[in-house]
Amino acid sequence: MSNKPGGAKGGKGAKLDDLYKLKHDNSGVRKRIAPTIETYKLIGFKLNEEEFVIEIERVKEIVRVPLVTRVSKAPHFVEGVANLRGDILQIVNFHKIMGLENPIISEKSRIIVLDDKNVLAAIIVDGVSEVIEVEKEAVQQTPDIVAGERSKFLKGIIKPHKHRNILWLDCGAIYSEFSAQNQKSTA
Repeated sequence: MSNKPGGAKGGKGAKLDDLYKLKHDNSGVRKRIAPTIETYKLIGFKLNEEEFVIEIERVKEIVRVPLVTRVSKAPHFVEGVANLRGDILQIVNFHKIMGLENPIISEKSRIIVLDDKNVLAAIIVDGVSEVIEVEKEAVQQTPDIVAGERSKFLKGIIKPHKHRNILWLDCGAIYSEFSAQNQKSTA
């Protein structure tokens, strides 16, 4: 038995063969294919000094904060509506939902327009930071001490990414809260 890389049983080559699949191309040559690792693409943003992410496929676009018109009898977390190229958006103040101080709109402030077929809504954020890709194993359940009452809006926490923890917002929970509040205000 050989213990050299690429050697027979017991060597590193045997372990690598277990990790990689062999595939034949049209010429009959065998190629090694690395196993696929499930990853998520997320957009990072800040609310106050806390870092959050949301799935990139849930985002229609990110734009500067437009003129927002207040609406009477709207849920407490709805800042109002805005016209974005002919579409009327409901602008959600996620700071209020998360129990954070109200934002001061600045040059860095943005709205993230959520891509949902039933609701045209956007959340106000203090700034958009980056697109990150994380492996499934990097996502943990959010500890109760961190989440508190806002746990229903969190999908999890990303294990230290570049030496920081990031909270993952749950878009489905946002839509559910939004719909429930809209039904209360119309009833």
